[in-house]
Amino acid sequence: MQKVSINSWRELYRSTGTSAHTINKLRSGNLNTLRWESIIKISAILQISIDEFTVIFGERQPKSQHQSIQILQQEYQQLQQQLQQQRVTLQSEFQFESLQILESFLTYFPTAKHAAINNPDFPASKLFPLVGSIDRLIQSWGVTVIGDVGSQVPYAPRWHQLVAGTASPDQLVTVRYVGYRQGEKLIFRAKVGC
Repeated sequence: MQKVSINSWRELYRSTGTSAHTINKLRSGNLNTLRWESIIKISAILQISIDEFTVIFGERQPKSQHQSIQILQQEYQQLQQQLQQQRVTLQSEFQFESLQILESFLTYFPTAKHAAINNPDFPASKLFPLVGSIDRLIQSWGVTVIGDVGSQVPYAPRWHQLVAGTASPDQLVTVRYVGYRQGEKLIFRAKVGC
């Protein structure tokens, strides 16, 4: 500690961002109860390798290599469980936010579908406002539409899939089905024909 101008145990735990409890464990030689991130922080501040660290602060009652491996395996399993829990939480939050955006569609589309099935004269144009929430959802994800149905655009093989005829780049083609991209990442190409 003197080599790196740290004059007290309190100064050590403050400079490493660990707790007084962690430093007390270290002073007692209870290395097996310390987290790896704490050991790495402390050894970095003291400017010593992990090997030197374990020799200097090693356990007063040495444990077998097998026990050390078991401890590491337990820490690994705990980290894996935390990571899995984070994935579940993030997926749940994503789904909830998406459903919030789709609320009007989820609420009104089943009724409109029922009306259309039971009344052949039901105008399809009444369904258009319901799909607006889907447009808002994909816009919130940064997804943009490639082309407008029926429009004539210069053929770009990166963004267009030719489904009828032949075309060379920049030749005018007609969009038959739109495509989608997210920034510069292609989701699927717009289907075009001559």
